Amino acid sequence: MTENALARSLRPRHIAMISIGGVVGAGFFIGASTPISVAGPGALLSYALAGLMTFLVNLMLRDIALRAPGHGSFVNQIRHALGGHAGFMTGWTYWLVWVTTLAIEIMAAAALLAPLAHLPFGLVEVIILGTMTAANLLAVQAYGELEYWFAMLKIAAIAVFILIGLGALMHGNSPPHAAILAGGFVPHGWMALLAVIPAIIFSMSGSEVVTIAALESDAPDRNIARATRAVALRVVGFYLCSVALILCLVPWSQVVPGESPFLLVLNRLHVPFASAAMEIVIVSAMLSTLNSGLYATSRVLFELADVDDAPRHFMRLDPRTQAPRIAVLFSAAAALAIAAVAIASPNAVFAFLLSATGALIIFHNALIVLTRIRLCGMGLTPLLTLVLLMGALVAMALVAHTRHELALSTVTMMLMGGVALLRQLMGKAPRRVCSLSRPGE
Repeated sequence: MTENALARSLRPRHIAMISIGGVVGAGFFIGASTPISVAGPGALLSYALAGLMTFLVNLMLRDIALRAPGHGSFVNQIRHALGGHAGFMTGWTYWLVWVTTLAIEIMAAAALLAPLAHLPFGLVEVIILGTMTAANLLAVQAYGELEYWFAMLKIAAIAVFILIGLGALMHGNSPPHAAILAGGFVPHGWMALLAVIPAIIFSMSGSEVVTIAALESDAPDRNIARATRAVALRVVGFYLCSVALILCLVPWSQVVPGESPFLLVLNRLHVPFASAAMEIVIVSAMLSTLNSGLYATSRVLFELADVDDAPRHFMRLDPRTQAPRIAVLFSAAAALAIAAVAIASPNAVFAFLLSATGALIIFHNALIVLTRIRLCGMGLTPLLTLVLLMGALVAMALVAHTRHELALSTVTMMLMGGVALLRQLMGKAPRRVCSLSRPGE
């Protein structure tokens, strides 16, 4: 094993579950309420469009892994195909998205657990983050195993919900269309369907973590190609089936933004212990997101350091676990700082960070498609994917409350591009290829 080489102890079952766990988070179990309340039953079409987009982007990741083996994570694939500047912009904006998401998850988990633990909110935040950081400082196989069971719990919860919902439909007195058509299929107009698509795309993001985790498996490219398509199909199926059942079982007008529509359905069906069970699932989903987020941010920092886009200290590995401990600790500290800023300045600094990351996932997906086109040529599938992604950006531009997010995300990408150009003028241009992508070199 070469110096500064990450461990390669993740197995295909870990890779598959890490990918699913990265997509199905607490944002699904709670966040589905907002698209449904805004778009009504038509939200199912919004989920279908966002799901198609997610599926197609995963096909792009699969094609890239098969066409250009040995280039590792999607950040390095973009770097290889589009150049060092694109890699710099993607890596740092992706890190920013994740640390902001980590801060949100820390606060949400603490809000649920602090009343139960009878401890100060800030202390609970530190305990939660400290526990997940400790898990990421262990050998990568421990992270993979922990994420495997987190993801398994989420999948089991969705499967049980689908079975309960189907059973209720088969034996219920109220026909499904009574709930779906109450108030009309598109009660707030077709523009509402477009308005919720960016939020749904954000909730479905995370499958690209598989390209990062696969670097620590014995066959990175094969595992990426195997996981991306199959996982995307399963995840989209989970989302669409669950949302369709919610719309069939309760009138959409009774779904309250910020409250779990899953729990609403289970309570209406008088399922025993539904509240306690859903709370466990939601907390585990938050911990899973924290686990995956710390992993993804630390490995991205590790890769950025390898091409001189970040301080070389982030490449330092623990000699026992081969985990990039400084990168893990730095990402955890950044997430905690953002969480503290959210309390001290919720309407200024934190609001800016939250808005600035709004469209970055769409930008990243667009770069993945351009990478696929550069490596494999243009075709109908990448063209359709680009059309859908551009449609999502147009939707953000047309809707008032997302227009601000789109503008700030665009400014963030431009600032990152400006920093990359400034580094080049200073003689610090990033290398095009990450040496750590290729094992054994």
